Amino acid sequence: MSKYNEIMEHIELNDEMRERIIGNIGARQKRRRINSAVKMISALAACMVIAVGAAALLNRDKLPQTPDDSSPNVAKSAESEIITGSADSGDEQKAGGYDVQKYGGTQDLSDAFGVELHDITDLPFEVTEQSYEVMFGEFAEINYNGANGENCCIRAGKDTEDISGDYNEYSTVKDTDIDGVTVTFKGDDKRFDLAVWIKDGHFYSVSLSDGTDEQKMTEIVRSVMG
Repeated sequence: MSKYNEIMEHIELNDEMRERIIGNIGARQKRRRINSAVKMISALAACMVIAVGAAALLNRDKLPQTPDDSSPNVAKSAESEIITGSADSGDEQKAGGYDVQKYGGTQDLSDAFGVELHDITDLPFEVTEQSYEVMFGEFAEINYNGANGENCCIRAGKDTEDISGDYNEYSTVKDTDIDGVTVTFKGDDKRFDLAVWIKDGHFYSVSLSDGTDEQKMTEIVRSVMG
């Protein structure tokens, strides 16, 4: 067991922390415009700090068996660790009963989580990187990243709870019928950043970092539905 995982085993997440983490992951999709190299350097620096801190804690003679959950530093550290991961993390990261599991493609992700998902074949940017994950056992997530920081994020929840992570106020909210399913588009003016819908007892969302027009968003949603 790695030093990172040994530390994280003592940390439990309450409901408030879980909601903040899910929201932060959603908000992270909106910040994809930041230079990817800068983000990579920042993440590596954070991992180094975590590793050094964990080693120092494990080497103390009197290491508490259970950290004080009420300590704001412990809570903040737990939240940060889960979002950024660690140098030792592989295909699966676990902390306090919540985990992040990675898969090789859409079919594997759909089978593992029990929802129907399909890849988007025509996005308004060139895709350079894709990832397929189940986050905290709560929702499946597919991310498409572009060379210039663009991002498209698809999510599917285990039930009808809103797991989009995007709770912003938009000036334009429009319901439209796509293949018999009511889909809500959210955005500003004639560009839409978010589409959400419920199908077969599952909540779905599609978010775009740079937004797109109604026609393109409709095509994207239809592609996800299959």
